[in-house]
Amino acid sequence: MKDINSLEKNKFNGYFWVFGGLLGILLISIMARDINRPFIGLHSLGHAHDAWVARSHLNYGLGYTKGFNTFAVGRPPAEKPSLYLNHPQLFALFDAAAMAVFGVNERALRIADIILAVASLAIFLKILKGLVDHQIAILAALLFALFPLTGYFGVGRWMFPLSLWAIWCYLVLIGALEDGPKATGFHKLYLAVSLFLILQLSWEGFFYALGIGVHYVFRCIRHRQFPDKLLLAILVIAPLSSLILDFVILLSGHNWDFQRIIELYKWRAGKGEMEEFKWGNWFARFWEFAVMNFTLPVLILAIGYLTIGQLYVFASKDSKGEKKITSRRFPQFWLFLLPGVFQLFLLKGTLWMHHYWERPLAPFIAIAAALGIAVIADILTKVRPMLARIGIVVFVLIITISCAVGLNHYRNISHFSPAKVKLFKMLSERIPPDKELLSFESWIFNQHNAKEPSYRSEVAWYLDREIVQATTLPEIEKYARTGRFPYYLMPRTYYNRETSEYLAKLSNELQQRYKMTYIPPDPGGPGKASMLPYLIFDLSSAPSDK
Repeated sequence: MKDINSLEKNKFNGYFWVFGGLLGILLISIMARDINRPFIGLHSLGHAHDAWVARSHLNYGLGYTKGFNTFAVGRPPAEKPSLYLNHPQLFALFDAAAMAVFGVNERALRIADIILAVASLAIFLKILKGLVDHQIAILAALLFALFPLTGYFGVGRWMFPLSLWAIWCYLVLIGALEDGPKATGFHKLYLAVSLFLILQLSWEGFFYALGIGVHYVFRCIRHRQFPDKLLLAILVIAPLSSLILDFVILLSGHNWDFQRIIELYKWRAGKGEMEEFKWGNWFARFWEFAVMNFTLPVLILAIGYLTIGQLYVFASKDSKGEKKITSRRFPQFWLFLLPGVFQLFLLKGTLWMHHYWERPLAPFIAIAAALGIAVIADILTKVRPMLARIGIVVFVLIITISCAVGLNHYRNISHFSPAKVKLFKMLSERIPPDKELLSFESWIFNQHNAKEPSYRSEVAWYLDREIVQATTLPEIEKYARTGRFPYYLMPRTYYNRETSEYLAKLSNELQQRYKMTYIPPDPGGPGKASMLPYLIFDLSSAPSDK
C-alpha cells in the first residue's frame, strides 16, 4: 500500500518539471537584472578578482600563467608572473573558458553564474523530487530562487552545482531517493569525480565532502551495518587526494613554508577581520547576514518548523491511529545541515566580511521554511481547505516582497565608487598598454601577511596597467624622465590633516611643471563608497608658465 508521500507526489507529478522550468525562468530574470553593471557593489573586490585572474589566462595564455591564478596587467605583462595560490586553481580556468565564450567583460561571469544557478536549481529539484512531496519540492526551490543571497551572489558558479550533484549521487547510492534510479557503478564514478573537482574549485567543496562522508559513517552506525567498502573509499580518497593536491600547489608556491599556511588557517579559523574574536559578536553577525541573505519571514518559518513544528510532525497519526512521521518531516536532515555547520565553524573567521559564507545553509533553510508553510497549511486545512490555499498564497507573497526588498538592498550597496571606475577607465584609455601609471597611492591590497599582496582587483581590472608609487617631487621627476609614465595620479586631499597639507604643497609644485586635470570627488552616501578629489598630471607636457 502506498504511503502518504507517494500519494501526494503522484498528484503533482505531471506538472513537476513545468513548474521547475518556470522557476528557472524566474531565477534568470532575477539574476540577469543590470547584468552589465561595473564591479562596484557588495564584495566587488572578490567579483573583480575572479574576472581579473580569468582574463589573465586569456590575455597572456597558459604558457605564461601555467594554469595558475595570475595577477598580471598591461601588455606585455611583467616578465615573472605574480601567482595567487591561496585558493584552489581550477575555477579560474573554468572562468576563463566562460570569458572565451561570452567575452572579456563584466557580464561574462554573471552569465556563467546564471547558467550554473539554473543548473543548481534543477539538481536541487531532482534531489527533492525523491525526498518530499512535489509541492514541497517546488516551494523549497522557489524560496531558493527568491533568496537575496542567490539573486545577488548566485551560487558561486562551478562548485555549488557539482556539490549538489555529489549529494544526489550519494543519495542514489544509499537508496534514499523514493523514485531515484537504480544505483550503478556510474553513480560511484560520478560521485568520485564530483568530490575531487569541488575541492579543486573552492575550499568550500571540502565542507560538502566532509558533510557527505560524516553522514554516511553515522548512517552505517545507526543502521548497524558495515559500510560499502568502495563507497567509503570514494568518500575518503577522492576529496583527500584533491585536498593534498591543493596543498602541494599552495606550499610549492610559498617555498614549502608550512608556518605561513598554518598562520593563514589560524587567521581564517580564528578572528578573521574581527578585531578580536567574541562569540557574541560572531553570532550577531551570523544572524545579521542570515536576515539579509534569507529574509526574516523565511527564517521565522524555518525556525518555527524546526522547533514547535516538530510537535506536529511527531504527533501526527496514520489511518490506523498509529504514530508516525508524516511527509512533513525534514528529509535527510543532517546531510543538508552538516556542510553549512562545518563551513561556518571550521573557518568561522571568514564569515565576518563574507555574506556568501552562509550559502551552504540555503538548501537547508529553503526546505525547512517550505515545510513550515506546509505544516501551517495542514493545520488550516482542518478548519477549511480554502483557508489553507489562501494561507500559502499569503506566505509566498510576503516572502516574495521581503526577498525583493532584500535584493534591492544588496544592489544599492557599493564598495567601490562609480567615479573611481570612470577615473581608471579614462586612464586606461589614455595610457598605452606597454606604459605604466605613476601614483601617490600604491593601490596595493594587503589583506594578511600570509596572503600575497596585489593591486586592488577593481583597479587592476579597469586600469590594466602597472602602477609605481612615488610620493616626492624628486621621485616624480626621476620617473617622468624615463618616458614610461605618461601620467601622475594623486589625491587632492586626504583623510588626515597632515597628509592633506603635504598633498597641497606637492600639487602646487607639480602645477608649476605639468598640465593638470581635476577630478571632482564622489561623496557617496549611506551604503555607498565615496571618492576623494584627484589630480592627474600629464608628465609628457611642457612646463606651464605658472
